[in-house]
Amino acid sequence: MRKFFCVLSFLRPARPPVLAVLLCLACVPAIAHANEGDDYQVTQAPETDAADLSTAVTPASGDVFAEDGVTPISLRMLLQTRYGQTFARGDRVGEHAIAQKDDGWILNRAFLRAITKPAKWMDARILLDVAELWNNDPEKGLKLAYVRVDAHKRVQVTAGLFKRPFSLLELLPISEYEFARLGPADDLIADTGFGSRDVGAQVRVAVLPKKKWLALTLGAFGGNHDKNDARWNGLLVARAESEPFKHWRFGADFAYRRYRTDTGKNGPNDYLDRGSAWSADVTYTRKIFELRAEVLGGDRTDGLARVIPGDPDQNAHAQTWLAAWGLAVARFKVAGLQLMPGIRAEYLDGDRDRPTGTRYQGTGVFNVDFSERLRLTLDVTRQWVQGKSLPLNGKAPGGDANGGTVWTPYYDVDFTRVIMQLQVRI
Repeated sequence: MRKFFCVLSFLRPARPPVLAVLLCLACVPAIAHANEGDDYQVTQAPETDAADLSTAVTPASGDVFAEDGVTPISLRMLLQTRYGQTFARGDRVGEHAIAQKDDGWILNRAFLRAITKPAKWMDARILLDVAELWNNDPEKGLKLAYVRVDAHKRVQVTAGLFKRPFSLLELLPISEYEFARLGPADDLIADTGFGSRDVGAQVRVAVLPKKKWLALTLGAFGGNHDKNDARWNGLLVARAESEPFKHWRFGADFAYRRYRTDTGKNGPNDYLDRGSAWSADVTYTRKIFELRAEVLGGDRTDGLARVIPGDPDQNAHAQTWLAAWGLAVARFKVAGLQLMPGIRAEYLDGDRDRPTGTRYQGTGVFNVDFSERLRLTLDVTRQWVQGKSLPLNGKAPGGDANGGTVWTPYYDVDFTRVIMQLQVRI
C-alpha cells in the first residue's frame, strides 16, 4: 500500500459540532484483516495485497510492516521523507514554536527490519530507526527486538521489546497507515506510559472453537522503571479481540500501572504515576473502503506534563483523560494508479476534571500508490484547542509576559497543518 494526495482545507475555524458530526460518520467501525477462512491465524498472515484494504492487525508486536510473508531470513526497509508547514494562531512566539516544532523537511522514519525464522513455530525480529540518529535521539533508535513462539496451535508467546497491546493507534502497522500523523491521543497514551513499546512478555490465546471468534492477550512489562528499580509487573495489559462476523472486528484493552516510577532527570515532576487506562475499538472492512473507530480513556499518570509550578490557573494536577477518533478511507484505481482518499476526526479531553484540555482535530488525506512500494501522501489537519490547554509533549516551557515580570506557561493553540510525505518500502 502507498499514497498520494488531496487537499481538504479547514482554514476557517469550524464549530466543534462539525467535528462531532464527522466523528459520528466515521465511527461506524474499525480496522481488521477480514479473514475469509474459518480460522483466524495466530501466526503469520500472508503479505497484504496492494488492492485489498484488509490490513493485518498484529497485536503481538506492533510491527510497522505487518505480517508480510516471513522467510527464514528477511530484510525490509521503510523510508518516510516529509515536508510540513503549520499555520498557528495566537500572538506568542513560543506557542507558535511548539506547534511548528516538526515543520520543514524531516526524515520522519528510516526503518531497518531483520527477521529470522529458524523453525516453523518460532521467529525473531529486530527493528532499527536510523532517523533517530539524524534527529539526535539515539536512545529511541531501537524500536523492536523480540522472539515469538507458537507454543501450541492456540497459544503464542512473545518476549523482548515490542508494542504494548493497547489501542489500535499503536498496534496497526505504520507502513499501512493512511494518514501522516496518528493524532494527539496517541501522543498522550505514549506520554502516560500505557501505549508505545516496552520490554516484557505476553501470551496470546485463541479460546473458542474458531480462533477468530475470540483471542485474549495478557502481558506484563517493565513500565518505564529504571534498571535499579526493576519490576517485572510494572505495567499489566490485557486485550480481547473478536471477528464474529465477516468484515467486522472488535477489540477492547485494559492497562494498569501498579507503581510510580522514580523521579527522572528533568526534575521532581518527571515520573509516571500509578493508574489505569482502557480502550474499545471496532473496524468494518470491505474491498474498496474501510471504517475504524475507537474510544479510550484513563488516568493522567504523566507527572511532568500535568502540573505547571508557578501558574495559578494550572497548579492542580490533571487527573483523567478521554478520547475518541474515527476514520473512513476508500481505494480505487485511476489510470493504473491506486488512489486512497480519507477523512479522520478526533476528540481529546486531556483534563476532564477542569474546563481546559479539550482538542478537536479534523483531517483530510489523499494518497497515491504508484506501485506496491511507493506512496505519496498529502495530509491537511485543522485543530481547535480549548483556552489554556497545556501541550501534550511532556513539557510546557514558560515565557515572560508584561516585560518579564510575570511567568506564564505556553499553551497549545489552534492551527492548520499541511504535510506532504513520500514513503518507500523495500
